Amino acid sequence: MSDFTTNEQLMAKAAYDAVEKRKEEADFKDYKSFALSFPALIHSCGLVQAVAFAKAKKKDGFIDDIQAVFNKIDDAGDLQRRSREADITEYVRITRHAISAASWIKRYCQATD
Repeated sequence: MSDFTTNEQLMAKAAYDAVEKRKEEADFKDYKSFALSFPALIHSCGLVQAVAFAKAKKKDGFIDDIQAVFNKIDDAGDLQRRSREADITEYVRITRHAISAASWIKRYCQATD
């Protein structure tokens, strides 16, 4: 058998690592609250607006974690710039990956107490 790792598995591992590091921080409760709502925020208003909102609310650490998880399957670069400048097909692909990355972070945050 060959050793095959899916993109979802790569993102799940990166999200787990990101949440484990954040759990030790004093503001984890705020991080968790934001993580629980971020995938729905992307769905409701779009990736560009969701990332801009996160930046405006000083959630740069969360966006950095999304980018780290995203980077496991594709180089996100500056997610805010890239999503803003992408053509429609690229924007849809980036959005799909960002929702997946945010959802993995959300799942691990939900599993913490």
